[in-house]
Amino acid sequence: MIEQKLKNNYEVVLYMGKNFSCNNTSGKRKESDYYPTPFELTRRFLKVWNIHQNKKILEPACGEALAIVKVLQEQGFSNITFHDLHVDNVNFLNEQEQYDYVITNPPFSLAYEFIQKCKEIVTNEFALLLPLSYLHGKKRYDDIWMDKSFPLKKVYIFTRYPMLGDELREDGKMRTGMMVYAWYVWDKNYKGNPEIDWIDINDCILKSKQ
Repeated sequence: MIEQKLKNNYEVVLYMGKNFSCNNTSGKRKESDYYPTPFELTRRFLKVWNIHQNKKILEPACGEALAIVKVLQEQGFSNITFHDLHVDNVNFLNEQEQYDYVITNPPFSLAYEFIQKCKEIVTNEFALLLPLSYLHGKKRYDDIWMDKSFPLKKVYIFTRYPMLGDELREDGKMRTGMMVYAWYVWDKNYKGNPEIDWIDINDCILKSKQ
């Protein structure tokens, strides 16, 4: 019953929130709530997330733009599996195969379920792009942040508010939005308390003339 409920919920809202739905200047929800990840957010993150290029990587919410996948490929990662319920009807919450790493920008309304599923199928580390405010909340505190079996290792906070939802630019430039985002990294073998670091994207922000 619980699994079916999660499956139904997933199918309804997967594309109703690649993170918060009003991360745009109009304040209105975008059609299908699809918010692809600006390339530079992933490029900068991969400079500090030291993972092995020959290991198995999964991007389970790649979207039609394949934003994160394209950056992984340009950085030399080749053993990548990617899918998306909206694109190829593959439901991540039913995933059974094991992966060394997962990296994704999940639908915000299913971030909790994505985290729990990652802990089931990931053997090393996984990284999710989430609003910084996701650190807040009693249930998350109890079920996620206090979980020492697969603990949160690090939170990489962006120095500017990146806009998610605009058309992707190859140069990685972006406008500023209204949400503070961060890459959250979980490490199965990590011991200790979570650490905080920053990723400077100031030079990625479009100027008014641009």
